[in-house]
Amino acid sequence: MARPYPQYTGLSLAGQGDYDSIYHSLQLTVERRFAGAGSLLVTYTNSKLISDADTLTNWLEAATGSIQNNYNLKGERSLSSQDVPQRFVISYVLDLPFGHGKKYLSNASGFMEKVVGGWGFDGVATFQSGFPLVFSNGVANYTTLFGGGSRPDVVAGCNKSAPGGGSAKLNEWFNTACFAAPPDFVFGDEARTDPTLRASGINNWDVSLFKRTRFGPDEKLGLEFRAEFFNLFNRTQFAPPNTSFGSSTFGVVSSTAAGTNPRLVQFGLKFVF
Repeated sequence: MARPYPQYTGLSLAGQGDYDSIYHSLQLTVERRFAGAGSLLVTYTNSKLISDADTLTNWLEAATGSIQNNYNLKGERSLSSQDVPQRFVISYVLDLPFGHGKKYLSNASGFMEKVVGGWGFDGVATFQSGFPLVFSNGVANYTTLFGGGSRPDVVAGCNKSAPGGGSAKLNEWFNTACFAAPPDFVFGDEARTDPTLRASGINNWDVSLFKRTRFGPDEKLGLEFRAEFFNLFNRTQFAPPNTSFGSSTFGVVSSTAAGTNPRLVQFGLKFVF
């Protein structure tokens, strides 16, 4: 595409007000406090975030895709790269019903009470959809209009879902055959963020088991032991696959998501006086 002002080799805009976003959500919260002791909090969010840009400050935060055609901002309207359609969180603190004054073994006393009483557990379970994938075209076709990006074409009628499963999906997270390089001087028709393909989501359980014991004169002294398990089931959250069309690793997942860890176990002991 010929530039209207070829004497200018670049264009820089700062803080322009040409973009917009819209967010809709359904948010539910259920809370239950138990008579015996403990509480349960359940939250669920179903939402959709649509925008035509994700950041105007690439120098401040990581860019998640760039404008392809500065003369067609309507073509940039898509799901935001931060769109999370489903998020479900359960948090709880529960004292087990054993020991003096509890439902079970309520007559326990002395050493027996010290052993069976004071147990409980708490934790947080988080389930969340992954973020939409953002594609770029790594094959030069001369459409970097005023610093704009380039995206691949989508093969008509092609199923983008990965043909395999399990560990094979890490080598082909999506059907790479569904993408093609656009002709020279032609913009690709892939959306700014893909409407169907997403990165790995969150499926995480953090759980702790605790034991409180009172002793001493008038039971003014106490010990609290905790065993804490982060990512209890050792589930992996993968980083997004390579989404640069033309790359030798296009569609390949090569790392885990930033900030995630394998199962972590720690113990703690607190003396109260």
